[in-house]
Amino acid sequence: MLDLGLIQIEQKKTGGQEVKASAPVIPVIPGVVSEAEDGAKILRFYASERMLHWAIVIPFLVCYLTAAIMVLYYNPNPMRPYRVFFAWFHRVSGICLIIFPISTLFRHRAEIRVHLYNIKHALTWARDDFKWLSLMLLAAFNDKIKLPDQGKFNAAEKINFLVLLGTYPLYFVTGVFIWLKYFAVFSWFVHVVMAAIATPLIFGHVYMAVVNRGSRPGLQGVISGFVDRQWAKHHYRNWYRELYEPEQKPQEVAGDGEAGQDLRDSLGVRPPRHG
Repeated sequence: MLDLGLIQIEQKKTGGQEVKASAPVIPVIPGVVSEAEDGAKILRFYASERMLHWAIVIPFLVCYLTAAIMVLYYNPNPMRPYRVFFAWFHRVSGICLIIFPISTLFRHRAEIRVHLYNIKHALTWARDDFKWLSLMLLAAFNDKIKLPDQGKFNAAEKINFLVLLGTYPLYFVTGVFIWLKYFAVFSWFVHVVMAAIATPLIFGHVYMAVVNRGSRPGLQGVISGFVDRQWAKHHYRNWYRELYEPEQKPQEVAGDGEAGQDLRDSLGVRPPRHG
C-alpha cells in the first residue's frame, strides 16, 4: 500500500523482493534548477515555499508588534493618541495574514505536493528528533557534541511549524470574535495566550536566522532559495542524502536497482541532476 505521507508506505513487492520505506519521499519539481552553476550552492526551498514563508512572516510580525504596542503602551492608558491607528493596523495585518498565504498557495497550486510534504514531514517524528532536542542546548556550547542527522527540518523547526499550524486558525477565529465583540473577553484571553506561546519561538527563530553563526547561512534559503552545499550537508544530512546522494541514503526509501527505481517511478520522484 502506498501512502505518500507519513511514510506509512508499508510494503511493496517487486520481483519477489520486499521493499520498505522509512522516511517521507521528497517531491522534486521537474525543470527547476537544483544547483548553482559552480555546484557550491544547492536549492533549499522552491519559489512557492519562499513566497509562502514571507506571506506568513511579514503580516504575522506586524500583528505581533502592533499587538505588543497596544497591550504594553495603550492598555495602561487607552486615551493616549494614535491608539485607533495601531488597532486598525493590527486588524488589516490580520486580514493580510489570511489572504496572503491563501493567494500564494492558489497561485502556486501546481506545487501543492511540496507543501503537503512539508506538513507531513513536520508531523513525522523519530527517535533522533527527540535526541536532537535533548542535545540541542549542549551542542550550542560544546562543539564535541554531535547532533543526530536531520531531514528537511530539524526538530526545533518542526515544533515551530506545528505550533504555527495549530494556532493559525485560532488566531483568525478569536480575532474575528474580538472584532465583532462575540465572546470578546474569552477570545482576547486565548489570543493573548497564543501570542505569549509564540514569543519564545519568534525570538528563537530570529536569533537562529540572523544572529547564530552556525545557522544564519540558512536565511539565504528563504531569500534566494539557495544555500551552501556543505552547510546543508552538515545541518540537514538526511535531506541532503535523499536529494543529492540518493545512492548513499542511510535509510533508503527503496533499495538501489530495479526495486528501488520502481518505487521512485511510481511516486514521480527524480533526484536533481548533479553539476
